[in-house]
Parts: sequence; C-alpha cells; structure tokens
Amino acid sequence: MLKANFFLLVGANSIAFLCWNVRTYLINWYVLNETNSTFMVGIISAIPSLIAPFFSPYGGKLADQFSKTLIFLLTRIGILITFIILAFSIDLDILPWIGIIVSFVLYGIIAGVEISSSRSLIIDTVGINNITIGNSIMEFSTNTLNTLGPLLVVLFFSNIEDTSSFYSLIVAGLISLIFAFLLFIRFKSPEKNEESDKLKYSVYEGFIYAYSDVNIRILLILTSSVIFWGMSQPLIPKITRDVLGSDGTGYALLLASAGLGGILATILLPIFSRILRNSSGIVISIIIYSISLIAFSVTSSMLLSIIFLAISGFTYTIWFTVIIILLQSLPKKEFKGRVIGLFFTFIQVYGIGFILGGILADNYGVKFTIFLSSILLIFINLLPYMISKEFRDLKS
Repeated sequence: MLKANFFLLVGANSIAFLCWNVRTYLINWYVLNETNSTFMVGIISAIPSLIAPFFSPYGGKLADQFSKTLIFLLTRIGILITFIILAFSIDLDILPWIGIIVSFVLYGIIAGVEISSSRSLIIDTVGINNITIGNSIMEFSTNTLNTLGPLLVVLFFSNIEDTSSFYSLIVAGLISLIFAFLLFIRFKSPEKNEESDKLKYSVYEGFIYAYSDVNIRILLILTSSVIFWGMSQPLIPKITRDVLGSDGTGYALLLASAGLGGILATILLPIFSRILRNSSGIVISIIIYSISLIAFSVTSSMLLSIIFLAISGFTYTIWFTVIIILLQSLPKKEFKGRVIGLFFTFIQVYGIGFILGGILADNYGVKFTIFLSSILLIFINLLPYMISKEFRDLKS
C-alpha cells in the first residue's frame, strides 16, 4: 500500500521536473528569438547536462552513505536559488546571459548530486515489490504537470516573450521545496546495511560492478543513446516557428501533446507490465519513437504534428521508465545508488546532442538532422538486442 511519504516525494519530484520543462520551454524560445540560431538554443540548453555527469556518480555515493531525504532537501534549496538568479537576471535585464550561464552551471551541479537520492527514495517509500506502480505514478504525475505547465504559462502570461514569465519557476520551485521539507521531517530512510557501510565502495568500484553485469552494461549503453534524442530537441521551436508558422502558444501545444502521450504511457505500463517491462519493450518503443519523430519533421500540419509528438511522448516514456525500473531492480542493494547515479551520468549526454543537433541543423537543415538522429537511435538500441541473448531474455 502506498503511503503519504511516497506522495510527498511524487509532489516534490514532479514539480521539480515541471520546473525543468518550463525552464527549457522558456529559455529555448528566449534564446531562439534573441539569436535566431538553433546552435545557440542547443548549447545554452545543454549546459546543465554537460556539468551534471561529473557530479552524478558522487551523488550516487552520497545516496548510499547518507540520508537521502536530507540530500534531497538541500538540493531543492539550491535549485530554487538557481531559478531566482535566472528570473531576476533576465526580467530585470541585469547581465542576462551571465545570469543564464551561472544559473545553468549551478543547476547542473546540484541536479547531478540530487538525482540518485530522489530516484532511490522511490524504492525506500514504496518497496521493491511496488516499484513498477511507484515509477508509473511518478511518471504519470510528471507528465501531467509537464502537459499543463507550458499551457499554464501561456494562460497566465499572454506572451511568453514577456520575461516576467520566468518568475513562474520561482513559484513552482518553492512548492517543490515545501514538499521536500515535509518529506524530510516525516520520513526516515531505511537504516544502512552495516556491511555495505564498512565496505564504502568507491565510485570507481560502482562503475566496475555495473560494467561486469551484462544487462546493466547494455542498459547504460542504451541510456547514452539519448544523445540522439537530444539532437532533435532544439529543433522543435524552430519547426514550430518556421515550418508550422506558429508562435509560443503553438510551441506550448506541441510540448503538451508529448506530455499527454507520456500520461497515457504511465497508465498503460502497470497494466501491461508483463508485455512492456522487458528488453523487447525498450527496443520496440524507441523504434516507434524514431519513426514518429521523422514523421513530425516532414509534415506542415499542426494537427499531425500534435499527433506525432503525442506518439513520441508515449513511446519515449515507456523507453525511459522501463530502463530505470530495470536499473533499480537489477543491482545488489549496496550498489543501487551508484548504478542510478551512473544512469543519470550517462543520460546527461543528451546535452551533447543538443549542441550537435543545433550545429547540424544550422549547416545541413532540420530534416537531415532529425533523420540522422532517428536512424542512429534505432541502431544503438537494436544492435545489443540482436547480438546478446542474455539481454533479449531480460525481464524485471
């Protein structure tokens, strides 16, 4: 039975991810309008993901050795500070580009430390037997808020080019912090295993452990394929403006449609867990995702664009959620935090994809970039499935 502590964690995590989504939405449109360059959109958006991998493994080590709720609370405070820096520097026009860079660098450091604790707390609050429903509820809440977030910004701020919209990040960040504080005072993390405390495995030993397990190694390789997902993301606002002939409201609708697809995925995943929660589910979902993204890149219809992005949101959520469920359930207890830390180290390479996507789109065009990224995404996910029987047989 799921308890109140879990829903406090859901509230804090979901609103935190909402902040990430709205921040990306606002900053991508801001940078595109200021520079008219997909490269600049990509490189600015990539800053946190380029910083976080250097800190995620150490965040995993901290999660294995100290109070996860305390780490989660302190990092929520830090991220709220980054939103304050970002909003005031842009809206008051006080060295806005420096404010953006400082805010994003700090965000990358703090998020890298936080992520292992926030994800490991799912297991602590629901138990290993409820991990699928726990992750599904988390992703359902996240996708629901991500669907509503851009739409609410458009509703409350008639024009997203109004820089006061950045203050919405402070409000949402404060709400997330309140949930994290309530979780901290209510929930005590399970006592550490004495033997694992004595061993105090290093980050390097955690990496060796992950590499030595065939399925964990392959799952982390698949995670790194998110670099090709990232190549397409800076192009969505440009397609919205230049191909679909829409504005910030249209961009919000497209992001919301992807969120709706994600909501449906989180509903169906627990129901069809035996079908989806395995290596086949991972590979099939990413193939469909790639095809839907190619279709999005060649249509000039807003309606079809919304449908294709909804499909992409559905399949990407299946892919992401199944990988993280498997990585939460496969490792030994004393290595769980480190493996999750490695997962969020590998997944941060999407930032490199942001930069590559921006460069390729500026030089070779949007369609070429999306076609290339989609083909590579299919290849990286399909190859291990074809050559490894152990991975093909993987189920959680």
